Amino acid sequence: MTTVTVPMELLTIEDWDALEETDANRYWELVDGTIVMNSFPSVGHQLVAQRLVTRLHAQLPDGLVALQHIGVTIEAQFPPTERGPDVVVFPRALAHLDVPRIDPADVRLVVEVVSPGSRRTDRIGKVADYQYAGIPAYWIIDPAASDDSRFVAYELVGEAYKEVARGSGVIALERPFPVTVDVDALLTFD
Repeated sequence: MTTVTVPMELLTIEDWDALEETDANRYWELVDGTIVMNSFPSVGHQLVAQRLVTRLHAQLPDGLVALQHIGVTIEAQFPPTERGPDVVVFPRALAHLDVPRIDPADVRLVVEVVSPGSRRTDRIGKVADYQYAGIPAYWIIDPAASDDSRFVAYELVGEAYKEVARGSGVIALERPFPVTVDVDALLTFD
């Protein structure tokens, strides 16, 4: 069993980078210099994210890649914030082993799959963070929501997110790139 000591003081981005990665801290995020511990995602949560990545890859324009659990810098200045979206779409040229995180200016889309314990954070806190960072598109996939809220897509218009799609079934979007999302297929577990 690995024991991890959690720093109690506000961290800089350099302090954050210096923490040794272990299974215990793989799902930590840094929010305003403070470590936020997230539980490991459920099997269903991971399956939804993996299915989305697979479906996105079949539709992405050349030069883009979709990956799971990549750090995205929201604010590098002290106190820093780094989020770990469930899915991030960014230029393939940046997909190197030595890249610790993606700059928000390079991100085309972030996606969060809602878990019971992350609903408020995903629908309020992360909307504000991704909007602040200037990320052009944010999708929320909520397996437990009613049909009209299972998928919500936001697009950055000026400095604020505008909801551009909501629902279940097949949803077609033109931005940040042309894509069709079959929400029901992502959320079917039989």
